[in-house]
Amino acid sequence: MLCCTAQTLLAQQPAYFIMGEDQFSGVQIYRIIQDKKLNYWIATNEGLYYYNFYNFEKVSCDKAKSNSMFNFVINRQGVIYCHNLNNQIFKIENNTCEVFYELKSDEESADISLVIAKDDNLLVRTKKIIALNKQGQVLAKISSYNHYISEGLATDNSGIQFQIDQRDTLIIYDAGKFYKRNLKIKEGGSNQLNLFKFFKINNVTYAVDIKSKKQYRYQADTYELVSIKNNPAFERSESIRIYETGNEIWIAGTLPGTTRLDQTNFSSNQSVIYQNYFVSDIYKDHEGNILISTFDHGIIVIPDLNVPDVSFSFKDDPVVSMYSDHHQNLYLGTSKGHLINYFNGKLFKVDTNGNRRIEGIYGNSTANFIVYDNGGIKAYNTLNKKITKFSDASLKDAEFVSENKFYLGTNGGIVRTEYQEKQGFTKSLLRNAIFRIYALKYNATDSTLYAATSNGLIYGNNNSFKPVLYHSKAIFPQSLQYHKGKIYAIDNKNKILVIDNKQVIDSIIPIVAGKPEALNKIIIYNNTIIGRSSNGLFMFDLKGRLLSYIHSSFGFATHKIQDFVLHNNKLVVSHSGGVQQIDLNHRLSNLKSQPLNFAQISVNNESIDFSTNNVFHHNQNKIEFVMSYPTLKNREGIQYLYQLQGFENKWSSNNYEANKITYNALPAGSYTFTVKVENQSTIVASTSFSFTVSRAFYTSWWFIALCILVFLLLVYIIYRWQLKIHRKKSEMQNELSASKLSAIQSQMNPHFIFNALNSIQDLVLKGDVENSYSYITTFSDLVRRTLSYSQKEFIELDQEIKLLQLYLSLEKLRFKKNFSFEIETVNFEGVLIPPMLIQPFIENSLVHGLLHKEGEKTLKVYFELKEQLICVIEDNGVGREKARTIKQRQNSKHESFSGKAIGHRLEILSKVFDDKFGYAYEDLHDENGATGTRVILSIPVKRTF
Repeated sequence: MLCCTAQTLLAQQPAYFIMGEDQFSGVQIYRIIQDKKLNYWIATNEGLYYYNFYNFEKVSCDKAKSNSMFNFVINRQGVIYCHNLNNQIFKIENNTCEVFYELKSDEESADISLVIAKDDNLLVRTKKIIALNKQGQVLAKISSYNHYISEGLATDNSGIQFQIDQRDTLIIYDAGKFYKRNLKIKEGGSNQLNLFKFFKINNVTYAVDIKSKKQYRYQADTYELVSIKNNPAFERSESIRIYETGNEIWIAGTLPGTTRLDQTNFSSNQSVIYQNYFVSDIYKDHEGNILISTFDHGIIVIPDLNVPDVSFSFKDDPVVSMYSDHHQNLYLGTSKGHLINYFNGKLFKVDTNGNRRIEGIYGNSTANFIVYDNGGIKAYNTLNKKITKFSDASLKDAEFVSENKFYLGTNGGIVRTEYQEKQGFTKSLLRNAIFRIYALKYNATDSTLYAATSNGLIYGNNNSFKPVLYHSKAIFPQSLQYHKGKIYAIDNKNKILVIDNKQVIDSIIPIVAGKPEALNKIIIYNNTIIGRSSNGLFMFDLKGRLLSYIHSSFGFATHKIQDFVLHNNKLVVSHSGGVQQIDLNHRLSNLKSQPLNFAQISVNNESIDFSTNNVFHHNQNKIEFVMSYPTLKNREGIQYLYQLQGFENKWSSNNYEANKITYNALPAGSYTFTVKVENQSTIVASTSFSFTVSRAFYTSWWFIALCILVFLLLVYIIYRWQLKIHRKKSEMQNELSASKLSAIQSQMNPHFIFNALNSIQDLVLKGDVENSYSYITTFSDLVRRTLSYSQKEFIELDQEIKLLQLYLSLEKLRFKKNFSFEIETVNFEGVLIPPMLIQPFIENSLVHGLLHKEGEKTLKVYFELKEQLICVIEDNGVGREKARTIKQRQNSKHESFSGKAIGHRLEILSKVFDDKFGYAYEDLHDENGATGTRVILSIPVKRTF
């Protein structure tokens, strides 16, 4: 039985969404304005906020005595002014806030207002009216004689007008001067002059008496008030505030909500809207959005005044399914299982006995009942208002084929159902279609039933069903739609398959933001596909091209769409905010293009002045672009399409919120970054930035050529240098070889050989066979070692000492018994020295020191290893001075190896082996004169380990 309880229709306020709801929770917003770059400034009890369409940022004001800011105004240069309650006026310029002017003690007031004059000077209305120039200097001021002054009215030709309370005097500011005029009231005006609030609608000026609420039309050039019919909207609150938005005014006061009036309804009583919010300011931005500031709830954004808000909220029991019949009835199924009928602007409860959410409501234009499931399958007879439950199965879909015949798609298969007046409902299960059913659709053109089942899409009639294949494979639709003799099936691969004559003849891929959109329900209306996805509600043409994105500009508070249906040529949508009607023929107003700008360009994470700088060094190759497209109403349908020419060939896309594009480590080259704004498949704005990343100097052709030239020159120089070194080394090696030969000659000179052989001969003649044999062996060993060592650059120290012992053994034979020698050795294992370096010094000691010595002759050789090898040779000979005298007297022919020859060899060795060879002589003396000579040799060594 139809329940007679009706739910009244909500006031038809415009559709809206909330901006900054979380940001301004618990915050009182007093005023909002846009700057020249179209960014928003918001004055609150917690200070100033800046909003660039992407982020909220709090802005501090130096030297401010309180946080609360009020009454924004902006001049032609984009400078914004506001004030606080501590008598401070602030200037906002280049995103910074500073104190502009502080009221003097005789100027202070609890009520301050600001207005910009035609000359861009700022007028401050307090107890006085003060004109300030752009530098904050007082140009002029005028007193009100302790009377209250109205807010200023900016007129086209009559300057800024202020009215003095309870007086017929107007104060006019024009061209830097104040003067006064008389205010006139005609045609039934009151004789008592109170304070007036002036406002404009479409350039027509009105006035309302703040106390009596009487209303007038005002002629600003003649200063005349003409009484008009009163509108009760001005009497709702004793204290009222009036906000102008161009084509309309809004009236608010101490009570929540606001009333909107325009010229068409100025005299008629209008409903109060947005009664859940305390309205503190109303502002119209450059895009045409109406922004309503509130206390504690953020900013209400109305994209289009002609788009109505939800008709019913259903906050406690959301509508999840809908059906519209041919009698203009709209049936609503709720999450709690209630069936509701909407007719002629009212709601009527039909069935409140459900215990399961109503997933779908089904009917037919010729049938007199609808089918639904709220805990069992039921039929509601629209004629006799009776409800009949005829099955406990779970209903997935229903499809009517005639007035009284229909198919039920259930979790257990397809049930053919027929209603007869006397017998009621009769049912029969189709044996060849016992699958889980997801959707049904009947094609009346060829009397074929299509069913989306757990085994795929099938078609048939009664008990004969066959599969519908696509590319020889089964398809698994989740939704079916009939249109002009064709079946449209939404498959699980983001396609809409078009089926005609039981075959797939076409596929439609709906595209949103360059990507396939996964729809889960569609309606085809006027050759337009209306589709729902998890991202919202869209309109496509029959080729899948996006026509419109039905988003928050229509008041959708979320992307979650419960259901949608066509009703009386309007689209009825159920979402989290409630049930809303949308005129599909209406296009959002003010869809004009907004300017697309680069909010910031950063190079290596540092912001640059991109108006003058577009050439970067080779290591300045991390470039980040931040786009700014000022829109509130279209942000959900916006896509950024971008390409960096010179680096990539394909266009990429980002949604509105992803407005930062970064390129890391760009190679040297010239680039042009182009970005376009796509709004619902239409390019509405574009901009570009060309720049160059310079090549590193070491990659330039001249630098490479110079490097090659320098390299070749270095190669030539090194070649010549090495050739010189090799030549010098060869010369030194030859000299060294010559010095070695000299050393060999010193050991093998004729005197030495003759003396050695004479000594051996003497032993043989004496018959001393053993000693003669031993000396012959020693002599041969000396010769062999000398010849062997002469081929080497280094020999072990032990080998050198052995060579010295052999040499001295043979020399001892010559000196007979009065000569003795001693070589002190220690374990110098692994020490290498040049060969035959010590022997010439020993020979000199023997020939020049000991040979002329009478008596016992001794020679001592000992070694010490420090950083170099120190070899000390001591003899007890006649000394160097006496030896020199003897040589001159005897005119000796013996060629000593000392002096120049020794020094020359050591000099050669020092150059060849890059180390210092040296020697020094010391004369030994006692009280009786010379006692011998000491030679100290410094020999660099090498080691075998």
